[in-house]
Amino acid sequence: MKSIKVILIFIVLGMLVSSCGALPTLPPLDATVTIKTPPFSAESGLPTAAGEVVGQEATEIPLESPSASPETSLAVIQPVQTEIAPAQTETITSPEATETTAKTTVPEPTFTATAVPYTLQVMNPHYLANFTHPELGCSWLGIGGQVFNSEGVVQKDIIIKAGGELKGSPVIEDLTMPLADPDIDLAYGPGGFELTLANSPAESDSTLWVQLFNLEGEPLSEKIFLITYEDCQKNLLLLNFVEQ
Repeated sequence: MKSIKVILIFIVLGMLVSSCGALPTLPPLDATVTIKTPPFSAESGLPTAAGEVVGQEATEIPLESPSASPETSLAVIQPVQTEIAPAQTETITSPEATETTAKTTVPEPTFTATAVPYTLQVMNPHYLANFTHPELGCSWLGIGGQVFNSEGVVQKDIIIKAGGELKGSPVIEDLTMPLADPDIDLAYGPGGFELTLANSPAESDSTLWVQLFNLEGEPLSEKIFLITYEDCQKNLLLLNFVEQ
């Protein structure tokens, strides 16, 4: 029994030694044996019998230190200031003298429109048949009426002027109030006025006008342009002025 235990112990020990690689194992018979030869070069040493390697004397080859690269100089172009001389121009003056006449502009006078106190009464003129001169009948054409202030009082010392043209003939008539003819006062009322325009009715459109002035000749109204008819029933134009 002891011999069997001893054999088993040896077997286990053999297996342990084989696994550790302590005992060389022979390759199988059909295996190819490769013998590795250490590389040999001129620089490497030769193995000696004692296993030492005798190397050749090392030859130090001085390495050239990299020389400093030549400095590359960059050319800097400086701006060049170029002075341009102003071109000289020659003025050639003609020997003939040129006379320049300065034109003087005379400012035209300006007139500032001023408000006038009198205007034509609403719904005027009234066209009537001549009743102030019944003896003339249709052989007459004229205007008549009164001038009132803002309180309805008849105004006197006023110039009534008519102008323009009728059938190609100029018309210029004026009178100063108050009138001296009492018949006129009875026809148109106190302070009434009357102006004769023609000796027969005639048709016209804005060629005749009437305007009021004070005794100094300053206008008291705008020009009132009239329309007349060639009609004996419209040969009297009744015009009343009122203060604004």
